[in-house]
Amino acid sequence: MGGAIMTEITIKIPSDIKDILGEIDEPIYVEAIKGIVQKKLVQKKKKLEKLYKKIAIFESKYGMGYSNFSVNVPDTQKGHDDWIEWSYLQKMADELALNIKKLKLLLGK
Repeated sequence: MGGAIMTEITIKIPSDIKDILGEIDEPIYVEAIKGIVQKKLVQKKKKLEKLYKKIAIFESKYGMGYSNFSVNVPDTQKGHDDWIEWSYLQKMADELALNIKKLKLLLGK
């Protein structure tokens, strides 16, 4: 992951388990991490799908995408409220899509 900042993770485990893990080859850790990443990827994709469904409601309601709506917000309380909610949904969807992309990189996809 070119130029990515790396973070060290420390896990505390009972010493008798440490003795067992000390005998295990490193590839098992890699497979365990891949398994966790795969589960996270599935969870995040489901969340993103829910966000996209909510965004689609606004797109259908106003007949346009967020970028057009944000420069043509109706001058009403409802228009303003919808803009705030849609902005939040769009921001969350964008962040989640980026997280999914990073997880896919970890899996080599």
